[in-house]
Amino acid sequence: MRLSVLASSSRGNASVIAAGDTVLMVDAGITARRMQLGIEACGLHPSAVQGIMITHEHADHTAGLPVFTRKYTTPVYCSRYLRDDMRELTAAPLTFLEPGCTVQIGELSITPFGVCHDAVDPLGYLFEHGGVRLGYLTDTGHTTRAIESMLEGVDALYVESNYDEDMLHNSGRSRDLIRRIEGNWGHLSNTQAGELVARLAHPGLRHVILGHISPECNTPRLATRCMQSVLSEVSPHTRLHTALQAERLDWIEI
Repeated sequence: MRLSVLASSSRGNASVIAAGDTVLMVDAGITARRMQLGIEACGLHPSAVQGIMITHEHADHTAGLPVFTRKYTTPVYCSRYLRDDMRELTAAPLTFLEPGCTVQIGELSITPFGVCHDAVDPLGYLFEHGGVRLGYLTDTGHTTRAIESMLEGVDALYVESNYDEDMLHNSGRSRDLIRRIEGNWGHLSNTQAGELVARLAHPGLRHVILGHISPECNTPRLATRCMQSVLSEVSPHTRLHTALQAERLDWIEI
């Protein structure tokens, strides 16, 4: 199994996951053109994508969905509570997911799980192939025992590291928006992401990928430095990767 992040930040998110002949995307929050070019840079044709797994309905995760699915008729997988939202965005085939219920798409097993974000019914995903497991967690204000149980023992973890606390509080944003971002239904800070990884660390954790880094309230350097300080103590063998908005993160073999 391998992962490439086409783009990731508060301005747009899309990733590609492949195993054998199976190719999936997670989210479609960048332009269809950028998705097409990113998939081609992965050495694939966009028509090879067999499904798009939607985490939630916010525009930075769905903005490119209408044009991309109109061109390629790619099936879309999402929470059943997003039925109306997705039908407004796409005429592509829809499959509705239930948290905790595993679905099989080609060679990949995918188990969705609920997360804590101010969206209709946001999901994270656990991808499995040949005994290898990838956890995908973005847009959650905090983690629960249920979330951490789903991610226990993963070989790789994609996790949001959205904001630096000092930068957020000095960003000039309204008090209400700051409360929303750092609240239980907002996003994970660099510190929270590090604390999560410290709890999940185990000898088989080979990769951590940081994503959804805010361009206004964080920097890749700060997010990386915070997580690296955690990994150096609890899991020094784990490789750290940082997904950016402007450029594709190349294939990571898990």
